[in-house]
Amino acid sequence: MQISKRILFRKVGFVFLITLKSMATLVLLRKLLTGYVRIFLRWAQNEYTASYDAKNIKVPKSPKREVRIYTESEINAIFSSITAESDWLVLRNKCIIALMYDSGLRQAEVCSLRRSKISYADNRMVVRGKGDKERTVPLGSLTAYFMKEYTESCPYSSDALFVNRHGEPLTGNAVKLMVSKLADKLPFELSSHKLRHNFATNCCIDQYEHNRQVDIYRLMYLMGHEDVETTGRYLHFAYEIIASRDSISHLDKLNLVNGDRKT
Repeated sequence: MQISKRILFRKVGFVFLITLKSMATLVLLRKLLTGYVRIFLRWAQNEYTASYDAKNIKVPKSPKREVRIYTESEINAIFSSITAESDWLVLRNKCIIALMYDSGLRQAEVCSLRRSKISYADNRMVVRGKGDKERTVPLGSLTAYFMKEYTESCPYSSDALFVNRHGEPLTGNAVKLMVSKLADKLPFELSSHKLRHNFATNCCIDQYEHNRQVDIYRLMYLMGHEDVETTGRYLHFAYEIIASRDSISHLDKLNLVNGDRKT
């Protein structure tokens, strides 16, 4: 049975599409794509006598994702735009946004927070992340303020830190919906992921400005990553920002007027 090149490449394209949609780890994407396509083509060669040259298989590079660092005015706009039907819900939502932006928590991690796992005296809290693994992350002063104000005004008492208006533990979908509604009020993009990405990039920048170096493994732990390569992309973004801030113009050192050197 013969198979035309057009049908063959359609099948190859289908394999690419399915793999792109199903892959979650971008670090392994290129290698796995290449392997899957070669396996498929070997099968096509054996079953349909289709010939191919492995050297001609070129996997397209993944598009570069930029991390957008929010400015001070944008952060103020985010918190100023938080509204709800009750004051305690406003404080709750502000605390959630602060936790994602200043502690790097995921939606599910926010929902799983327990009051008994928070230490205001030590400015830290224990978070349950992926795989039900716990890690200790820092708790900023402003976030702690929102948290205390929220817990004092919340009409419900439970070990679950965040509850809905009926006193039930908050769900990830509820957090996602809250952030989505908040994003609709803003002139720039906002999401839980972007807040978390800001935490990681700002953490790298802050470390560099204080120590002139970045501990990538410390950030990996704070983010709850299993692979340091996943964390490494934030280091790359941070160095791009640092490089642009620290850039020194050689032309500015020259004593020029209207493009001519002064005498």
